[in-house]
Amino acid sequence: MNIGIYVEGGHYLGLGNVYRMLSLAKSLANEHLINIFFITTSDHTVTDLINGQGFTNVIKKADLASVNSCLESLDLAILIIDVLNIDVNFVKNIKELYPLKIVLFGNNNEANDFSDLVVNAIISTKQFRNENYVDTFHTHYLKGPKYLTLRDEFRFQSYQYTNTLKNVLLLFGGSDQANLSYKILSDLQIDERLEDVHFNVVLGAAYSNQDSLDQFISNGNVTILKNITNVSEVMLANDFLLTSAGTAYFEGLYLGVPSVAFFQNSAQREVFGNFFNTFEYKEVLSVVDLMLDVFDNYGSFSKSVGELGVGLGKKEIIETILNLKK
Repeated sequence: MNIGIYVEGGHYLGLGNVYRMLSLAKSLANEHLINIFFITTSDHTVTDLINGQGFTNVIKKADLASVNSCLESLDLAILIIDVLNIDVNFVKNIKELYPLKIVLFGNNNEANDFSDLVVNAIISTKQFRNENYVDTFHTHYLKGPKYLTLRDEFRFQSYQYTNTLKNVLLLFGGSDQANLSYKILSDLQIDERLEDVHFNVVLGAAYSNQDSLDQFISNGNVTILKNITNVSEVMLANDFLLTSAGTAYFEGLYLGVPSVAFFQNSAQREVFGNFFNTFEYKEVLSVVDLMLDVFDNYGSFSKSVGELGVGLGKKEIIETILNLKK
């Protein structure tokens, strides 16, 4: 069975949804006789990332119209789309032209009505409740943090709280378009309460502001990590995570690492709203006060994360997708 995955990412959009689709693709590829085709109009940052994860069927197109036209030759049974608020006419047209099933991730417009399955872990959820239902348009919905698609490396691992803050991780995505790595590290460096803390800063492939961080390296308490592949291992080696409101944040929550997330752009702000421990950086009076409050009240943090059920529904997602063609 051929399954297509249409995904977009880059400097402004970030790479979280690309990583989400890579995780999903790896799980699908483990099933018998599944062929995965990635489709994107994004630049080489995205295509190189997909290729680097072992997927060689990557189709690069110029625009949405050419994405549509390439589907005929692929003979897809299922098309998975991870593009926020995908064009409604694009989805409707595909549904009319091709005998395939359509799955949308993180979408909240009328395109949902022409789809067979919509997986919304955060967007359009009701107070972030976990839900499984079929609506009046016969679209199957899986909603809530339970249905976050996390990488397999995070399974069967968990954070051990020691009540001592020694290492803090800053991980603001592949592009960090708001340059929060620099802004927040600047805040942390000048606070005497953190003089014995070591800071690990992860930079992604699309980060373009590394020069702004060079001034901190000579301090001796800052380590720069580039293009890491062992994300779970790095997270668990730290006592706190400061990150973007996206994939990395939920990976931290899944592991149980005390975490705070900041919005990188208006799209994240709109999607996450008042979701647990997410903030607008410029509205936070003190990042250090916020971080210490979360860390010192880890019991409350852990209880709230447990109630969210973050990432526990991946197997259900895979089964639901494959059952579309049965």
